[in-house]
Amino acid sequence: MLGGVAVRYSLVLMGIQWGMAKENTHVRTLKLKLSVVAEDKKAVWKRIYQITSDAWKAANWIASGQYLNDQMIRRVYARRKIDPTNMESVQKVEEEFATFFGTKRQATTERDIKQEFPDLPSCVTNSLNQVVVASYGKEKRDMLAGTRSLRSYRQGMPVQTSKASIEFSVVDGEHVVTWKLGGHGDKAEHITFRVYYGRDKANFRLIVQRILDGEQDYDYSAPTIQLKDRDLFLLLPVREPNQDRKLNPDLSVGVDLGVVCPAYVAASEGTARRPIGFEDDLLKTRMQMQWRHRRLQASVVSARGGHGRERKTRAMERVKEAERNFVHSYNHMISKRVVEFAVQQAAGTIKMEMLEGFGEEESQAFILRNWSYFELQRLIKEKALREGIKVVLVDPFHTSQTCSQCGNYTEGQRPEQAKFLCAACGADLNADYNAALNIARSSRVVTKKEECEYHKLKQRSGHDGDQTYAAGPTAEG
Repeated sequence: MLGGVAVRYSLVLMGIQWGMAKENTHVRTLKLKLSVVAEDKKAVWKRIYQITSDAWKAANWIASGQYLNDQMIRRVYARRKIDPTNMESVQKVEEEFATFFGTKRQATTERDIKQEFPDLPSCVTNSLNQVVVASYGKEKRDMLAGTRSLRSYRQGMPVQTSKASIEFSVVDGEHVVTWKLGGHGDKAEHITFRVYYGRDKANFRLIVQRILDGEQDYDYSAPTIQLKDRDLFLLLPVREPNQDRKLNPDLSVGVDLGVVCPAYVAASEGTARRPIGFEDDLLKTRMQMQWRHRRLQASVVSARGGHGRERKTRAMERVKEAERNFVHSYNHMISKRVVEFAVQQAAGTIKMEMLEGFGEEESQAFILRNWSYFELQRLIKEKALREGIKVVLVDPFHTSQTCSQCGNYTEGQRPEQAKFLCAACGADLNADYNAALNIARSSRVVTKKEECEYHKLKQRSGHDGDQTYAAGPTAEG
């Protein structure tokens, strides 16, 4: 889970720094294991623990500070009866805000955390403020709509740092990372790490060497430092060239996500199709882990303080960590096979459903809670881009209830869990294949949930809408 958060933060900041990715390149996040190189390792580790301990608290200060700024501005609009769409009036209020606080809205929170957490290095405070503010801005609309609350950052979150603070070098034939925390001359504070690659199946050593050699097609953006137990990792977003493949830009692969069949893929032309994974692989295994966690949790409630309680809480964390690792590994397997299928078909595009917002529906909550669909979609996108395959999201409205042969939509055309029977043309199809084919052929490409037909209907109706419009992954797949 923490790794996924780190990747998301790195990609947010990378988008700010790089803008749009160069053509025929993709972004890949390297997870490099680090070991401290120092005479006094105890002092270095103490400094690392202090930084990671302050970072999550500072992130919460930034988020709550930005929320406070917004509340103040909105109160000013309301009391002065200012129309928020009147840019001249809005600009005047913003100028008054900057005059009163001595800086712009985004900079107020960076100044706050530098005062509250003076031991945090500037390479962390600057980058952290930039990333948290960007995340807040993206989620602000949903907070105002009441569909989500203010993001809360927890202890153990990865620490964002600036690109300039990380320096790679080679010492005695080994790759070394220097984390420059700040200061100049004799007061400069640096922490040195050695990179441990292990078996290096992903060829991380080669990529880092290419960065060191200054190859034009390889560059990296602001990384994060992740402390997990006593293991330290550098999560480094790297831009590298795509594979040079001959792909058919007119051929698409649709991916239908579910639980009974975790993923079903189908080509937009021809009859190529493939189910990937089974229900027993994912849901039952995860439910067993959750049952073990609940049983341990119940025993902790009745346990008194002491070593017995500590032992049981550690066991709970181990089960929770095992569950996260299982789901992450399973998503890697699914995403790899989806992209392999697309490569075999020489498809230029992979299409998936836009699932953002469907967790708000009670009928979808169980499914989305028990499988990290968004992580799976991210992994598919990452692997596809390496192969030069474009990934787009399409409107999921009625994809599983419309006939892929004649386009007819009638309620009740899915009489059984894995069966689709068209009421118009009589087509008898596997339900997952039918949905995957509709997704592959869909031209309704969307970039945000508000563009989806289901959310438009909800907005027009002013309530949760008719449940027959619900889309997204289902227990039927």
